[in-house]
Amino acid sequence: MAESEKNWTPWIVIGALAIGGVWWWNAQADDRQPSHAAPDSCQEVFDAALSQERAGDTAGDIGEKIDWLNSSCPEEYDALVGYISAKGSIAQFGADACDVWVGRVGEAATALLRADQLCSASAAASAQAPSDGSISWDQAIAHVGGSQYVCGPLASIRGSDDDVFLNLGRDYPDVARFTIVLWDVGGVESIPSGTEVCASGTITNYDGVAQIELNDVSAVKVRAD
Repeated sequence: MAESEKNWTPWIVIGALAIGGVWWWNAQADDRQPSHAAPDSCQEVFDAALSQERAGDTAGDIGEKIDWLNSSCPEEYDALVGYISAKGSIAQFGADACDVWVGRVGEAATALLRADQLCSASAAASAQAPSDGSISWDQAIAHVGGSQYVCGPLASIRGSDDDVFLNLGRDYPDVARFTIVLWDVGGVESIPSGTEVCASGTITNYDGVAQIELNDVSAVKVRAD
């Protein structure tokens, strides 16, 4: 063998070992990746997390899946988190109409509740409209953005400085409540719990709670028996 050929041989061996080492490291790195780090689709991770939630498997890696959806799949994340949040509220306070949940957590999350039979039929379809044109407190969330006359039984009166919050149907902090917000009024007269209270105005959504904001106590009406 020529001297030049002898000099090249060690380098060929070293190069082959280096290439093999790189391949081995990449293979090991692939094996170390979480099973959902490179999913086929957002739907794959969503379906897996949803199955765990429905099975009550909250001790597994469902938290990692939710975090992954939050960073990569906003629509699937919103649907799953809305569904989980609604399930918690339903377990604590009872079921509401499906059209009410649409206003709180969106159509996708509500579709999951409907599939699990966790929400009831449309409140608007099942309730007869009162003669005064009012809607019930639990229907208000489905009318966000519109002007309505809303009535419901008083659950509590709460205050913060000169502001007063009249919670109808359910008490704070239940997000299913309807709130009449009175800004800078100083206070209101005592009203017994259960009294039917009404207010008219534009319905807004504050963190999932339907409300009407007013600046005049006289705009609140107590419905006579």
